[in-house]
Amino acid sequence: MNMNTKDKLGKKTLLDILKVSSSNLLFLISGILVGFLLPKIIGKIDYGYYKTFTLYAGYVGLLHFGFSDGIYLIYGGKKFEELNKSKFRSIFIFLFILEALILFFGIVLAVVFLTGDMRFVFICIFGYMFSANLTNYFQIISQITGRFNELSLRTVFQSLLTIVSIFVLWILNKFFSFKIEYKIYIIIFLTINYILTFWYIFTYKELIIGEKESNSFKYYLSFIKIGFPLLISNLCSSLILNLDRQFVNLLFDVETYAVYAFAYNMLSLITTAMSAVATVLYPSLKRVDENGLQLIYDKLMKIILTLVFLLIIVYFPLCWFVNWFLPSYSESLVIFRIILPGLAVSSPVTIIMHNYYKSSNNEVLYFLKSMCILIISIIANLIAYLIFKTTISISISSIFVMFIWYLIIERYFIKKYNVEWIRNYLYIVVMTALFYLITMLSIWWMAMLIYLLAFIVVSLFFYRDDAKYVYNKIKDMRKKI
Repeated sequence: MNMNTKDKLGKKTLLDILKVSSSNLLFLISGILVGFLLPKIIGKIDYGYYKTFTLYAGYVGLLHFGFSDGIYLIYGGKKFEELNKSKFRSIFIFLFILEALILFFGIVLAVVFLTGDMRFVFICIFGYMFSANLTNYFQIISQITGRFNELSLRTVFQSLLTIVSIFVLWILNKFFSFKIEYKIYIIIFLTINYILTFWYIFTYKELIIGEKESNSFKYYLSFIKIGFPLLISNLCSSLILNLDRQFVNLLFDVETYAVYAFAYNMLSLITTAMSAVATVLYPSLKRVDENGLQLIYDKLMKIILTLVFLLIIVYFPLCWFVNWFLPSYSESLVIFRIILPGLAVSSPVTIIMHNYYKSSNNEVLYFLKSMCILIISIIANLIAYLIFKTTISISISSIFVMFIWYLIIERYFIKKYNVEWIRNYLYIVVMTALFYLITMLSIWWMAMLIYLLAFIVVSLFFYRDDAKYVYNKIKDMRKKI
């Protein structure tokens, strides 16, 4: 791959990331409002049930059995005009029937075997599953064909509806003393998602209405066969990241889980800011040859690591804000402090390494490694609970597992690309240690300034050559202007 092609690819990828990031900014704002206003107006127990819904809703992607992932892998990098429309119409019909059957049986099981709040929660989870898996199918088409404007527009629309709804609920609670239950917000959440699904159906009606290609059941199973390893590897990643929450949800009461989940809710503010990179990266990497992948791997790693540790600075103002606005959730700050640096370990794995495994068709290898980590994580969380029986011990064990996960997943790149992994790993260890030390200070603004100074000094020490390169590029650009 020549330099001109690489520059064009880099510019296009950056432009796509900026497009998705701009819409994610509004999504972030809606996330902040839901994250801080909702627990304020519905109370701890209701918030615990709501977060139970979001926890299990995170697994609904498992119920398309890798079908959409197979499309993602087979058609990644294709243009929309290149898609066989009649074939995709039959594909949609198969997925629609599959999800409708699961929805029906899921609701029946919830009604028969569950009672009270948990019955309501799981009926809503299956309702969300139907909408989410159809929407995910269309989003995959947008991603593989590079139609990121569609993704951005719908993210903006979803965010605006969420912002309006949460403000209405807050006004009703604040000024009219209207009691808001978690059930009301979940119903609003589902309504917004179904509006989004119907919008996608209208947008992609060309891939739904019209002449359909007749295919055997074996043909549809081929998508599941190809996509299932990707689905499971994604699920493994999700389980590794969620396992401590799953343990707390099952082993502790609803109020304790509410406090623990609130810590992860704050963490999601940063992961939302990072998600634009993951959305764009795979289709972009799919267009790059082996040499190109090797050239940009180290640069991407450095960018992600420094970006995450820079974003971690939000911990300090968030501590002040939670103590002022939601004092009943102040216990969650202890958990938040423990898990936050783990984001610097998980982000390179989920955003960069996993996309590299996918683009080089090594999903099975990623899956096997993730399964090993998942087993280690289960054992570590179980030992932490049996010995200490506290949520803090579970969160600490999850951080140790994260560091092991990083090393095991990157071993492939150490052998394949001969990457300088020690520098990046030491950078993570040093910055994590500094974060834990600095956050022991009681004056939040002073600690924030010290952390920012430490971040600049350590980053320049580890990546001074890259910093010089960026500085010279900026200098050249200013001269041209």
